[in-house]
Amino acid sequence: MVAEPESRALVAPLSAALPPIAWVPIVHLYASPTTESYLKSGGLDAKNNLRIWEVFLRKYKIPFQLITSVDRLESATAGVLLLPTSVALSAREKLAVVNFRAKGGSVLASWLSGVRGDRGEWLGFGFMESALDAKVVGDTRAEEEENFMMPYGDNPITHHLPAGMRVWLEVVKETYPLRLVGRNPAAHIMDWSRTFAPDKTGTVIVFDEKIQSTGRLSRSVVLGYPERLWLASDPKLLEAIAHNALTWLLRQPDIYKSAWPQAYRSAVVFAVDSSDEFNSADLDLANLLKKNGMMATYYALTQIVLKSVPVLKQIQAQGHEIAFLADRFIGFRDQPAATQATRMNTMRMEMANSGLVIPADSGFHPPMDSYDKTTEQLIYANGFGHFVSFMDTTDASLPFIATPLGTNSSVSTPTVVLPRTSSGPEDAMETGDAEEGLKAFLSELDLSQKMSSLSVLRLAQQTFITKEQWDDIFSHLKSPNAKTWVATAGQVADWWRERERVSFTLEPDPIAPLLSVTIKGNSPLKQAVSLYVNLPESRNVMRLVSRTDSGNSVKIVAVDAWRSALVLNDLSPGTYRWQLYFDRP
Repeated sequence: MVAEPESRALVAPLSAALPPIAWVPIVHLYASPTTESYLKSGGLDAKNNLRIWEVFLRKYKIPFQLITSVDRLESATAGVLLLPTSVALSAREKLAVVNFRAKGGSVLASWLSGVRGDRGEWLGFGFMESALDAKVVGDTRAEEEENFMMPYGDNPITHHLPAGMRVWLEVVKETYPLRLVGRNPAAHIMDWSRTFAPDKTGTVIVFDEKIQSTGRLSRSVVLGYPERLWLASDPKLLEAIAHNALTWLLRQPDIYKSAWPQAYRSAVVFAVDSSDEFNSADLDLANLLKKNGMMATYYALTQIVLKSVPVLKQIQAQGHEIAFLADRFIGFRDQPAATQATRMNTMRMEMANSGLVIPADSGFHPPMDSYDKTTEQLIYANGFGHFVSFMDTTDASLPFIATPLGTNSSVSTPTVVLPRTSSGPEDAMETGDAEEGLKAFLSELDLSQKMSSLSVLRLAQQTFITKEQWDDIFSHLKSPNAKTWVATAGQVADWWRERERVSFTLEPDPIAPLLSVTIKGNSPLKQAVSLYVNLPESRNVMRLVSRTDSGNSVKIVAVDAWRSALVLNDLSPGTYRWQLYFDRP
């Protein structure tokens, strides 16, 4: 469940004064007379778009004022200008928007802005590109199934939603979401199953910050969908995006927990489904991965483990993980609960009798993704450390910690569900031209990395991928820009449980914003967990003043121009408090 974002006025103190500027943290909601006249000529009411924003701004107690004339727009104090589907703008209105940004004001625009003139004539997308930093290259009218927006995770303006969260957008004739190009994408539009088309632009939200001709910095966010789509979609999801975007534009500090360990932006798990007996040929893939510093998780049928122990021990000795596929290569779906429970007990007994030692909380991946709700509850209740699921167990492309029905005190390690939301390289290459398939896979992997997603990449036991093709894959994964954590499924599950121990709040305070962090559990953090902080101004240097004793287990790391990371390392259970200051370099 996605909680509603909180709205608090956090005024961050700065250690040096800017040159005088009339910038205030207020939203100017612009009701363009030109747009109102144009929409009215087509039987539409522009006030409907305004009402949606007015209700939203009041709900979250964001200060705003309604502007209804170009005169007032021209004299508006620099803050945040909100342009709700301002389809038609006069030349004077466009100049006022440009001048507003020149003063240091920022802009949030939804869908089409200034594509028509004061007589309703079509002018194209030039204003959106030059004034709002968003290039329009098409829309989704030809692909009606592409009506799920997937926001990027760990992102300055979409961080309230987990990476790849399916946000359904209604298909309404003539109000199709836009395909955008911008310096910083924040959401992608796809179909439910996340079918990826490398030759098609899928970005639907972009943001940026630019130095204006006056030397002032101005931020912009363009949401490539109209307010009309809010009416049928889940309002909490679209409100979360709008709230994050406005908080960033208003230059208010905001904080969120990184999905992955410090220095990583995404994660990849190689999952090898092993339904046949293992022999020396299986060592080739294990050796290749090991040579490139990457470990895989092998899911084995316990029926064949006894005949495969010598090879599996060699694979295990290299650092690869062994987990459960099943007892037999038969699916679990629709089998009686008693039958499924017996099979899981048999599976564990056969593994124990084989002499191959694996952790008691090893993971499980049902063969052929054949399972049902009964299977899931048995997995959670029997203490499997992780469960590789199909993409329908969650709307996001991140792990989550499962909750068994009822209370089972005997389960000390909660199950982490790893949704398989990405295609493996073999899936992409098995039909058509293999090289084109590999290129498509690598492009999809790029998107997953940018979105901060988890990619569980399924491999066959006897892979047909050539050494040259593997080199391309490894090169992509090792790219410094990718910042991809290649880990076993068990390592990802351990990390996610550790991450879950950290909670936080950010509260207003007369002196400076007050951050409280709570570490749950009975032992110090085993892995460093990062909290990303949106900076009020680009390149601010964040400084902490402790209100409690945190020792030397906290450090600040710059992430990019807009964010710093507070890295929590080896902190003991308890609650810690800091006041946040943002210094100008």
